[in-house]
Amino acid sequence: MNAILKKTCLVVPCYNEENRLNIDEYRKFSGSIDFLFVNDGSTDGTLKLLQDKVPGFASVLNLEKNSGKAEAVRRGMMHLKNLPFYDEIEWTGFWDADLATPLEELECMHKFKDDTAPDAVAVFGIRIRRPGNDIRRSQMRHIISRIFCLVFRMLYGIKTYDSQCGAKIFRKEIVEKAFSEPFSSRWIFDVELIIRLKGSRILEYPVRKWTDIKGSTIMRPGNVLVILSDIFKLWKKYA
Repeated sequence: MNAILKKTCLVVPCYNEENRLNIDEYRKFSGSIDFLFVNDGSTDGTLKLLQDKVPGFASVLNLEKNSGKAEAVRRGMMHLKNLPFYDEIEWTGFWDADLATPLEELECMHKFKDDTAPDAVAVFGIRIRRPGNDIRRSQMRHIISRIFCLVFRMLYGIKTYDSQCGAKIFRKEIVEKAFSEPFSSRWIFDVELIIRLKGSRILEYPVRKWTDIKGSTIMRPGNVLVILSDIFKLWKKYA
């Protein structure tokens, strides 16, 4: 493992993930990566699972009321400064709890950054189907995502291939700038992150593997109208 992994802490937002949270997989990486699991007011056995299985290799932040992924991630990122190993951290980030993006990709993201732009302040995973990559994503989700990215480019001048991949890392020094204020949207806060960091060097890393895990909600067709509403809410705020 790359030595920088020992200086990286990932925030893992969890909402009703009892049946999708592979604790053993996280444990395998605990010697190289620090984890902060954020229980976002789950109503199933997620909190008990975390309390029973996580102590000893990771930290847990419990939010009693559900406030959505955006706020869970934000609260987790801002909570990092309270952890005893905070001074040793150089990179932070957030990762989808279901490991749709395997944890092996974190090392690849760091290597990509070192080889491409060592001064980058953030690396965002993106899902591109190309030879050598194993991207298992429904065609409908892919089409919706591409439409949204086109809208983002038209409204905000954001040139991103895929804003919603749940694997993103940041230099510790920009956490305050990126996460101190609550997000306007609980659905597309990733876009608001890009807006907040406009002018900073952000890399997009094509993940080698990504699997559409059953139970994800962000790109369900039924949420499209809500997301479109949030897109224009952001436009009104940042235009």
